[in-house]
Parts: sequence; C-alpha cells; structure tokens
Amino acid sequence: MDDEFPPTPDLAELGLPDEFPPIRLPDLATLAQQARASAMLAKAREVAEWLDGREVSVKDHLLSAADIVVALHTLGWSGHEFEFRWDLAAELGFVDLGEDEAIPGPGLDDWPGGPDEMAIEVWDAAFEFVLTDAAWYEEDLDTDTDPELDPVGPTMMFVLFLAGAYGVPRDELSELVRDGLDRSHEDHDAVPGLLERLLELGAVQIDDEDVVRLTPLALSGMRERYVALGIDVPLVPPVEQMTAADLLAAAPALTSDEFGEEAVAWLALREPEQAGQELVGAAAAGDAVERMFAVQLIRSTGLGTEQLWRSAMTLPEVRPYAKTELPGEVPDIAEMAWLLTDSLAATGEIEDFSSAVPAGQEQEIFDAMWRLPHPEAGEVLTMIGAEHPDKKIAKSARKAAFKARS
Repeated sequence: MDDEFPPTPDLAELGLPDEFPPIRLPDLATLAQQARASAMLAKAREVAEWLDGREVSVKDHLLSAADIVVALHTLGWSGHEFEFRWDLAAELGFVDLGEDEAIPGPGLDDWPGGPDEMAIEVWDAAFEFVLTDAAWYEEDLDTDTDPELDPVGPTMMFVLFLAGAYGVPRDELSELVRDGLDRSHEDHDAVPGLLERLLELGAVQIDDEDVVRLTPLALSGMRERYVALGIDVPLVPPVEQMTAADLLAAAPALTSDEFGEEAVAWLALREPEQAGQELVGAAAAGDAVERMFAVQLIRSTGLGTEQLWRSAMTLPEVRPYAKTELPGEVPDIAEMAWLLTDSLAATGEIEDFSSAVPAGQEQEIFDAMWRLPHPEAGEVLTMIGAEHPDKKIAKSARKAAFKARS
C-alpha cells in the first residue's frame, strides 16, 4: 500500500471505534478477475499499445502537441481523457518515459496477465492514483485556484465503506462527503467527477435505484488501508468455518436479504437443535445487537422450541427473552429492564422507551436499569436523559445514569 494515502477523515476526532463489523470478500482469483475487467486499465493499456513502434517527442513527461493530435485522432478521446490516461499509464509503468522519448513500459508484462496477486496490485495502484490525484476529478478543475481536494477521494471511500451493503444514494453522497470534511469544500463538488472515474475503474457500482456501493475490489483495498491505520476490520469466514458468533457479528453490516442468505447457508450445515443451542450461547456472550439478531433468527426459523428456551433460562443474558417465549413465565421488573436496555442499545430509538413503559412506571424501570450488570445500561440511561421530551422523566434518567456509572 502507498504510505502517502491520506488518513482522512481523522478517525480519532470522529470518535469511531477501533473495530468495524466484519466484511466478506471473494477469493483471490475472483478479485483478480474483476481487476482484469477494469475498463480504465484497458484504456491505459491502449496508450502504451498506441506508442508501440512509434517515434514521439517528449518534454517534461508530456507529448508534443503534434503527437497529442495524432493520439486523439487515433484513439478517439478528448484531450483531457488522453492526458489522464497518459499519466495513469506512466504511473503504472505501462509507459516508460525517458528524457525525450516514450515507449511501452515493463508494467505491461504484469497486465492483464501475470499472477493474480500482481493483477490486484496493479488495480490497487490505479485506485490510489484516482483517489489522491484531485486534478482529474473534473475537466475544468483549476488546482491553482480551487480548494485543496486531495481528501475528497479518501473521505468518499470512508463514507461508502461505512455504508457497506446498504450503500449511499447518489444524490446524498456529496453532502455526506462535505460533512466528513467539515464542509470545507462547499464551493466545489468534486464527488460527481470522481464517481465517474471510480465507475470506470471498477471501484464502485450503482444499482437501478441510484444507490452507490463499493465493489469487492474497493472493499478489499480500503480494508487494507484501514487496517494499516490501526482499525480492526475482520473478515467473515467461509460458511463452513463460521460460528454462531461470526454470523451474528456480521449481521449489522449486511442487508436483511444478505443476512438471510448467510443464515440459510449456516443453518443447512447443522441440526436444528444444535443450531439453536449455538445461537443461544452466542447471544449470551454477545452484545445487545447480536442478541437481537439471534433471537429474531431463532424465532423466524422455528428453532425456538420449549426445550431450547428452558435451557436458556440458565443464562442471565438470555433468560428475559426465554421468559417471553415460555408458557407460564413472566419476566420480573429487572428482566423487563434488561429487555428494554437491549432494545434501546440496539436501535438507539428513544421512542422504544415511551412505547414499552406505561406512564407513571418510568422511575421503577430506571431503578431497575441502573442496577443491571448490563454493560450498556449507563449509556442507555444517558441517552434517555438527553433525548426524552418530558423534562421530569429525562432528569430521573440522568440521575439513574449517574448511579449506573458509580
């Protein structure tokens, strides 16, 4: 990876965790196949092929005006497109530039042939070039007068990486990038031009609903960059190696359809009783979000037998859920508080509190919540204290949050 890739935005200032949800990547051969299909790299190679056997005049790495006219006529490109592809070809070693001549370079030996690892490295070098060379985002960009745009590419990738499988609507992308840059690029929107470059490279895809997502190649490239910045980005293992904990950890980064596909494949490798027990165990060891996914999966797939829920009664983290599923069992006030804390920690929706707690019982719930051994009880009470519209209830939540922290 190029050490000059700017670590934008400042992750520490954004208060981000040091670990992202796991992602799934194709195998090396599939990534290499996608790299070799890049339209941008094919055009960069055309530049070198046009040079083959041709005498041209070069000064300061630029062709003479006469040679550029011939190139544009032969290749059918605009001057701006040729200049971009010329610089990219030189960057990748497709073109070998001497003091006064240019010939096809040794990089052509690695593209599109060569080992799979080399194909991905070549593609990633082009990815780096597109992201960090702001001069090519738009044809009319004047880098002498416009604001510094180098952070736009990494910030755009950051936004799309966090969006994961959900993607970002194209009409919202510029706004989100400007927010990530503290709106310092308000007067110039480089995102549309950069997006077109990334499409041609094969780093993004746009679906029929105009939602932008990173391709597996870009996900892989950005993962390497974030890992180098000290962020843990686990990989989802193959389904044959996946534990229940792996499945639940991956769930937040997947769409509902993708999670369903992963779950079906995972369940197919286990007997229902075994699958249910593994999910209950992972739910007990996991966080609120993982418990919610586990319980939802158990319920939706018919794994929630009475026998399973009876066995879950021995696990404090899951017992409240088991009681809601078993005949004759009713959660006590502490267990209701646990369920509510899980729900608020998982969704962040203050409305869940108002709909779940009858009017007048808020203080009783707060007293139960702050005593819970739930690791997120203090955060949830703080959120209620900050966001609840009733000032009296909010004040009670803040007092309970203080007790939980103490």
